[in-house]
Amino acid sequence: MIYINGDSHSAGAELVQDYCFAKDDPRYLAWGRRAHPEAIPLTFGYKIAQSLNQPFFMDAESASSNARILRTTRQFVKQTQNKSKLFCIIGWTTWEREEWLDGETYYQLTASGTDSVPEHMVEDYKHWVSQQTRVELDLKESIWHKKIAEFGTELTEQGIKHLFFHTSEYTSYLLAQGYKTVNGGYHFGADAHTAWYKHLLPQVMEKFGVQNTLTNTPKRSIINTVKEQFRGFN
Repeated sequence: MIYINGDSHSAGAELVQDYCFAKDDPRYLAWGRRAHPEAIPLTFGYKIAQSLNQPFFMDAESASSNARILRTTRQFVKQTQNKSKLFCIIGWTTWEREEWLDGETYYQLTASGTDSVPEHMVEDYKHWVSQQTRVELDLKESIWHKKIAEFGTELTEQGIKHLFFHTSEYTSYLLAQGYKTVNGGYHFGADAHTAWYKHLLPQVMEKFGVQNTLTNTPKRSIINTVKEQFRGFN
């Protein structure tokens, strides 16, 4: 199974009109913050799964923090029985983002200052945004490099193949290839997702031997319910 986690770039934000979350489309209000179901087949992750004739699970979410990516990936891995057939592809996001738990609800916070939080969290959120200085971001980058490296080791010890990249690596590659963002924003179209899929596929197949270990199951997909060591995190 190809498992995808990450932020809006992995979730396929704005591949369908200007929708970042499924709930942005009146037809999919019940889907909440999950990836838009019509965008998923256009994403690089889905294309990798199709090329390898593999089941697919989309766990990426727009505006996601690295804390959420780490938490939900661990949950998925824990619930997966046949870990030897699992391949995790994770696009880590910007370092400043955090995840705050309020009661039983997780809130994803960015430094935009526009995130929606409960009234009793508003002042704390405003203060947090003001603290996202260059020094603070450098510290968080160092902390997350360590956490991500440790998580890579954690997956390896469980026999789980994985490919890690950072969103800055993704955007830099596509811009260098001449691809433009859509809707005047930060996200790329379906053609760019195809280009990133073609860029990642040889790494998945050659560096991790996927062609020998993951191609014996029938093609199917599940729509939402490694980088070698640390290349690209300079």
